Amino acid sequence: MNESKWSNRVAPVTVMPLECFYTLPDRLEEHRIIWRIEPRLRDRINELCQKIDPLAELDEKILTSRIARYLFEMLQQHPEHELLQSHWIAFLERRCEKVATRLAHFNPSYFRDLVLIGAELANHPVNFFENFDSQRSQFEYWYPTLKRFVDAKIKYLIIPKFRELTGIDTLGRTPLGLAARSTRKQVKEALHYLGYTQAELSKYLLAWQCFQEIRHSIKLGVNQFKIEHFQNVAKRYCEFRDQLALPEGHNRDINGEEIKTWLENIGIAIRKLLDPPLDSLDTSLPATTDENTSLLENIPGQLKEDEEMQQTVVAFRDFIAHLLEGLPETQEKQLLFLRYGLELKQSQMGKEFRGQAQYQISRLLQRLNQRILTQILNWVKQHLELEPSSECLKEIEVVLYQYYSDQIDVFFEKTIQVLGTQSREVLKLFYIFQLKPSGIGTRLHKSEAEVKELLEVIKQWVCSSITEKIKAEIQLELQSQGAAQKRITTVTETRLETILQLY
Repeated sequence: MNESKWSNRVAPVTVMPLECFYTLPDRLEEHRIIWRIEPRLRDRINELCQKIDPLAELDEKILTSRIARYLFEMLQQHPEHELLQSHWIAFLERRCEKVATRLAHFNPSYFRDLVLIGAELANHPVNFFENFDSQRSQFEYWYPTLKRFVDAKIKYLIIPKFRELTGIDTLGRTPLGLAARSTRKQVKEALHYLGYTQAELSKYLLAWQCFQEIRHSIKLGVNQFKIEHFQNVAKRYCEFRDQLALPEGHNRDINGEEIKTWLENIGIAIRKLLDPPLDSLDTSLPATTDENTSLLENIPGQLKEDEEMQQTVVAFRDFIAHLLEGLPETQEKQLLFLRYGLELKQSQMGKEFRGQAQYQISRLLQRLNQRILTQILNWVKQHLELEPSSECLKEIEVVLYQYYSDQIDVFFEKTIQVLGTQSREVLKLFYIFQLKPSGIGTRLHKSEAEVKELLEVIKQWVCSSITEKIKAEIQLELQSQGAAQKRITTVTETRLETILQLY
């Protein structure tokens, strides 16, 4: 393996015998854990070495196995013993690193989240070993059996948790997730591959197109879609259905449940096209190199994108950005940000503008929206050769909401980037992994009250930073207790969970 190839992967885990029982994580870096020696644990291990092998005659592996077995039996007899628990927490943290390294083989950016999820398992060694049968193996195989048990349990516990908490489905994607990530070309190819007729292919493609339109217009992850969202897709589908040359019987009304089933069928088709049958996460791929690599490690991180569509989307976003950034009047930028970025009502906006009446705000917005709408429609006609629908006003509002939502996300990303490592980890533990302050305190060796105070200070700082960035962007001094300031506080709570997924 050449050096450049290795540099993009997670570094291998090498652990000296017995070190795993007396070293604890010092800090978590992007692709590895930096370990520190815990003197109490090290001294206890040294005492056990002297006790079990006073003449230093035993083979290293045998000595390690005996000490591991002794510590395990003591933990079973004294489950509340703090020092014994610490030895096994250290051991489980090491095994978590090993498992996370393997799972992050293809995409090293997953490493940190996998380690953090696994670390929660390590904090409860007695519960973790509850189902392990310590009598099932002879002595010489006992320790290897224990390690295999631990690695397997960690892996099959953190994979579903990883998917649930991050929304990243590369470790076993959902059918809806696959449908959402696929391009039109891929959907068509997958359905054709499974033998769908032309009529079925046409209606499935239309359903998929409507799904993508609705999905991009609302701030909701695809796996959080409810039946009312699928019903909206069905409604949109029925508006366009008559444009398809479908055989008799295909033009009946469609409901949300059917749309959901169609989209899941698309996901299943994509999976069958891209991935071979999978009996086990460790099933080996056909050998194309000298390495024996498992299917789990080779699930693609991202589906191939349709380049032409992507270029069109980028061009449209650039046009919108140029249009909104080039507005001649500062007040126009302020109006749009307060309305579509902070989603204030017109009466609330009037108060931010030092008491302007609601009808004045309404009139200003109406003229501004009409001017922007006209320019966007001209762009669509020129570049996409499409005649816009009769619901253009609603569509332009969706575009504006998305543009300013993305702008606020950028503010949050810049704010999170300058946070200290510990502050960022505290936020992730609270918002992403949903630990209570007491659980965070256990990990950081702080009291519950200290963690609560720390969380409050961090959130206030983030909120203050976002407020200053917004004020600078729109050149408007917001009311100290006004609707805009309250909205920023609310947005801080809801946005943190989303933005922290990136770190």
